[in-house]
Formats: sequence, C-alpha cells, structure tokens
Amino acid sequence: MIRPDRLYNFLKQQGVDFFTGVPDSLLKHFLKYIQDNAGEGKHIITANEGLAIGLATGYHLSTGKLPLVYLQNSGLGNTINPLTSLADKEMYAIPVLLMIGWRGRPGTGDEPQHLKSGRITIPLLEVLDIPCFILDEKEEISFDMISQASKLAIKEQKPVAVLVPQDIFEIYEGIAEPDNYSLQREEVIKKIVAGLNGDETVVCTTGKIGREFLEQNNLAGKKIKKYLLSVGAMGHASHIALGISMNTNGKIITLDGDGALLMHLGALPAIAHYAGKGFIHLVINNGCHESVGGQPTEAFFADCCGIAAACGYSKTICISNTAELDQWLENGLGSGDTQFVEIRTSRNSRDELGRPAGKPAGWKKEFMDALNQSNK
Repeated sequence: MIRPDRLYNFLKQQGVDFFTGVPDSLLKHFLKYIQDNAGEGKHIITANEGLAIGLATGYHLSTGKLPLVYLQNSGLGNTINPLTSLADKEMYAIPVLLMIGWRGRPGTGDEPQHLKSGRITIPLLEVLDIPCFILDEKEEISFDMISQASKLAIKEQKPVAVLVPQDIFEIYEGIAEPDNYSLQREEVIKKIVAGLNGDETVVCTTGKIGREFLEQNNLAGKKIKKYLLSVGAMGHASHIALGISMNTNGKIITLDGDGALLMHLGALPAIAHYAGKGFIHLVINNGCHESVGGQPTEAFFADCCGIAAACGYSKTICISNTAELDQWLENGLGSGDTQFVEIRTSRNSRDELGRPAGKPAGWKKEFMDALNQSNK
C-alpha cells in the first residue's frame, strides 16, 4: 500500500508543495499527513472544490509552480466552471494536479449517491479534456503515474487528474485535535427529536447528521414522518428545505452541518428572504469534515450567527452547552420566527452508525406521500 509520508515526499520531489481542496474519505490518511506536516500557507482546505481551483490558480500565477487540488469525484461538478473558463489551456493555461477520490468506481460496492458519479468520472474528465491516470496500491506504479501526470500538466500547461481508488493508503492516524465543546451531536439530535411534536418537516444534510437523525427517529418510534435525507448534494439541503417551505404549511427544520453551510454560504440571503415563518435552519457545527476523516473547517473561526443575521434571518442564536440547548428547546423550538441556530459540538461520534435502507427513489415517494397526507 501507499505510505502517506512517502507520497508526500515524492510529490515534493516533483515540485508539488502546495495542497488545497475539499476532503474525501478515500484520501483521508494522506490528507491527515498533509495537515500535520505541510508548512504554514502550504495547505488550505477550501469551502468548495471550485474555490480550490481558483486558489491553485493564484498560487501558480504567483510562483510558477504546480499545485495539487484534492477532491471527491462527486465534487467535480463544483470545478467545471473554473476548470473550463479559468484553468483550461484555451484560457489561462494553468497546470494543476487533480487528486480525485474515485467513489462508486464501476465494479465496486458503494452508497447510492456515489454510483452515478463513479460511472461518469472518466467520461466527464474526457469531456473536459483532462487526461487522467489511475493510482494503484503498489507505490512504484502510483509514483510513476504521478510523475507522468505532473510532467504532462507542466508540459501542456493544463489540469491533469490522478484517480484514487478505495483502500490504497496505509493508515495514518494523525495528530488529534482538541475538543473545545462538550455537547455530543447525536445527543443534540436526540433532544431535538424528543422536542418535536411530529408534525414538522425535517431535511437533513449529507453525512453523519442524517444517519444520526434516522437512528434517533427510529428509536422514537418513527415520530417524524415527513423527513428527507439528502445523502448527496453536499451544501444543498437548506435550499431543498426552502423549496419545500414555499409550497407547504407547517414548521420546516433543516439539520445542516458546518462544512455544508460553508460550501454554499450564498444560500443564506435567499432563505432569509423567502422562507416562511417557522423555518429553522439548524447548523450543528463540530468544526470539521467528520464523515470523511475529521479534517478541519473554518466554521469555528467564523461568526456564523452574525453572517446569518446580516443576511436577514429574523432570529439567530449560538448554543454551546447543555443549558443553552435546553433553554432553546423549551422556548425557541416552537417559535414562529425564521431562525438560524448554530449548535457547537465535539467531534466525537459512533463508528457503528447505520445507513438508510432502500433506494433514494423510494425515500422520495415515502416523503412525498407523507407530505401530501399532511397537506390534506
């Protein structure tokens, strides 16, 4: 298997010393090594993948060097505009080494949201005129692929991709980040479910938040009937909820995450403007991309509530302990305001979380049936 330290040192030998992107679980051991060992200003986790292409472009323009942008293949969509209208050889001709986690690779098992992305990864790169190389668990093969890709990117002055299949990196645990908050996310979700009356509509973001909600709702006897798990489309759950709120009655609750919030922060003004009364945008902020390896976000350094207030939410509240949570559950959960609620939690969660059974088309039907029954 590939040792993260040896890959990091090999990339530096190829002249690659700047890393940016959005974390992916297939890359987590390598990314943890970068996080612990890249020097100041040599590694920046961006809010979305398109921004990483922009950042890499600025780095190349100011240094002449080859930057590395990492992402999951589902994030390719966020890169298409800057890849075609900025970095492309027909535009500013920016050499970039794209390291892409190949979720849903044909012939391998994966979650529903990754299957289509996996099938179209190579065809999409071909349409974008981006050559790609596939890494292997054998270091010598992968290093040769990376060497070829790096040389081609520099020679052709264009982005070149290396695809990373599942389970090719040796484990690197990394340096544990300290937890500054005592609230546990799953316990927070449990209390929220307990505080609801069952008539609400709940939309959950991708990752562990949705899986924890599903387990807690099941333990509560499937109390919430109208819920949707947005298992893919990171960052879009809040606008799914907005679209629902504009066409239904009753309270709408979005269970969002900090990484998802930052990915499409421009969603906030429209929610504040168009969401009906009783819309609760609840962001559980643990300061990291936990589902893909625990790499940090910038959310603890941002005044999320201040941003939401400036965007027009009628009420904002930041919660960081049990007393504040209990007080909001007692007084704020039933409010008719358009609320933005940030709950800061620890990074801890259970590894043995279940996953939703069935297929997304079935989940859609169940949700729409429950919604239609409620609207009668």
